[in-house]
Amino acid sequence: MSTRFARRRALRHLLAVDVEVTDLDSGIQIQERTKDLNLYGCGVNTVTPFQAGSSVRLKLANSGQEIIAFGRVIYGRKDGGMGIVFTMLAQEDQKVLNEWFILGRPASNHVVRGSVEHGGGC
Repeated sequence: MSTRFARRRALRHLLAVDVEVTDLDSGIQIQERTKDLNLYGCGVNTVTPFQAGSSVRLKLANSGQEIIAFGRVIYGRKDGGMGIVFTMLAQEDQKVLNEWFILGRPASNHVVRGSVEHGGGC
């Protein structure tokens, strides 16, 4: 087993959803699609990645529902997009993500409540 695979804490879901990523330092915003997603982070298809270490806000949208997460860019490559680990994701948004993964459609009656902080890799 490779070291890279061993670090993953959750199954990657090949789920392409709309994502708006904002660099919190510069305010630069890009709109792209995810290439994979899990409860701890996501991969983003882009030819304009932010630098590794950048703090970002993500707005992920699927079938009319939107969730917000904060994260940190783990890697950014023009040929490979960028990987982002979530540093904060509200518990209700975690539930919505699980619904997207399990049911293949968004959860109903989404309400943002408490938040959970994450650390580590995606």
